[in-house]
Amino acid sequence: MIVRINQVEASQVERESGWLSGGLMGPLLGGIWPADMRAFELLILGQDEQQRPLSETFRQTQLRHIIPEAAAALREKTEESIVRLDGPLADGELLAAFRRLTDASGIGRFAFSAAQKVQPAPQTVIGSVRLAPTHKAFAGLCADSTLGLERSVRLRVMAVPEPILNQVLELGPVDDPRWAQVLPQAGFVLGPSRGLRSIHILTRRFDAGTVKSRIMQRLIAGVAGGESEP
Repeated sequence: MIVRINQVEASQVERESGWLSGGLMGPLLGGIWPADMRAFELLILGQDEQQRPLSETFRQTQLRHIIPEAAAALREKTEESIVRLDGPLADGELLAAFRRLTDASGIGRFAFSAAQKVQPAPQTVIGSVRLAPTHKAFAGLCADSTLGLERSVRLRVMAVPEPILNQVLELGPVDDPRWAQVLPQAGFVLGPSRGLRSIHILTRRFDAGTVKSRIMQRLIAGVAGGESEP
């Protein structure tokens, strides 16, 4: 497969992502980013090196693998990754996240927002789960096909300094004014577009060359069998 990383306009990322413009699945702080924010799109081309077509399902599966690896490649050792998942509280969507709040030994931190359904008629209820997983647990989460990343669950991961980790876990509403203090401290915000067609990366820290080299080196190391948690 051929992985391509292109620089795009930060102001257009939210619109092109395909996600809802409001509610828990909407953009953080309205999707208005600082003028110096850089944005990148990572995608897998529809044909491999021999010009053989790659199915959408194959590319989605590969992007599920790339999400935690790209986050690990860009995260600094002084930072922790926070994974935010917003989507319908239903089988095949967000409910799978509740089975992965910690790893098998109970290690990990998490928070989730209250939700309710007070009418008996069928209704879509949106929930929000925030996790601070180990790299292995994050990889397992992304690989879980019962989590609807290519359907209706929006995933966002950001790297933040450890002292504000719990504060970020507590942030539920996307329009919470505290995001204005948190986002400038995040090394990056990364997440797939709707339908798991691509991965968007927003960062003020790295230029295009650094983003590409870090991610590709991480992916190549994984293929070579040298993948390890930073």
